[in-house]
Amino acid sequence: MFINYIILAHHFPTQLKKLVDRLNDENVYFYIHIDVTSNIQSFKELISHSNVIFLEKRENAMWGNFTIVQATLNGMNEVIKYGRGGFTILLSGQDYPLVSNQYIESFLSTHQTYNFIDIKPIQEAWPGEYTYKLHKYYLNLTPKRANGLFISYFLDIPFISFLKTSFRLMKNGIKQREMRLFLLIFKSFKKRNSPTPDHYGGSQWWALNNGTLKMILKYVEENPLFLNFHRYTYIPDEIFFHTIIKILANKYPEIKILPSLTYVNWKKLDYDFPAVFGTNDLEELTKAKKNGKLFARKFEAHIDEGILDLLDKAAYLSAEQ
Repeated sequence: MFINYIILAHHFPTQLKKLVDRLNDENVYFYIHIDVTSNIQSFKELISHSNVIFLEKRENAMWGNFTIVQATLNGMNEVIKYGRGGFTILLSGQDYPLVSNQYIESFLSTHQTYNFIDIKPIQEAWPGEYTYKLHKYYLNLTPKRANGLFISYFLDIPFISFLKTSFRLMKNGIKQREMRLFLLIFKSFKKRNSPTPDHYGGSQWWALNNGTLKMILKYVEENPLFLNFHRYTYIPDEIFFHTIIKILANKYPEIKILPSLTYVNWKKLDYDFPAVFGTNDLEELTKAKKNGKLFARKFEAHIDEGILDLLDKAAYLSAEQ
């Protein structure tokens, strides 16, 4: 059974190398997307395994933008092109395994009919903001996190608000020489309607078997309206694949779903960022492993590489037992 890792990265080449070296094994392949704004050569100079493929089609994967979904789709298409079945696992360059490679392979081998992804109705996943995701156009104005603009149907807001939004779009469009921003003004004259009645969401990170992966790509190809709807959806990477999988699972009962294999702590901080794990968090990560998580995010090795070494040691000792 092959294990295909799609890794989305934009910085920390040395940390990405450590991740690839740690996961590297027989029948393991890596499909790495480096953000188009990053110097890919600094990554290629460090990571040169024969089973590593750097995606040629690169996106400006801005936070909250559809380009993250597109980068993931690019990786999925590469996996299918090379014809390596088994599982495909989506990771970021700041993820790290909690268990040994042998354990990952053994676990996936005994769960080949399953897909691992967190899925909830969008109303439950984001009760306070799901209407923004479904009914408003969203566009990043700059690559800076959360520096974007929600655009309402022009009849749903006061005329002065529409004028202010239009002015901001035109101002940024002129500044960035970006025609898309002007086009969004005209889009706001059309009410935003989803091509599917229900939406689902959850954590971005998943592990899918080959059959499901192919069905998702077929669905995307056959449903361009679904794809286009999410081009202007707020943080679509947490909705896009989840909704497709739920639609497919309702139609094909052989698609089985279990929770994501990646542990992320969103509650540790007072603001909407995942916690960065350090050496003081080993106990928490050990508990996550006991609860069935195989990976965790996120880590910053330039600040605390010790936690990665501790995880390596724990995984090695566990494999030896």
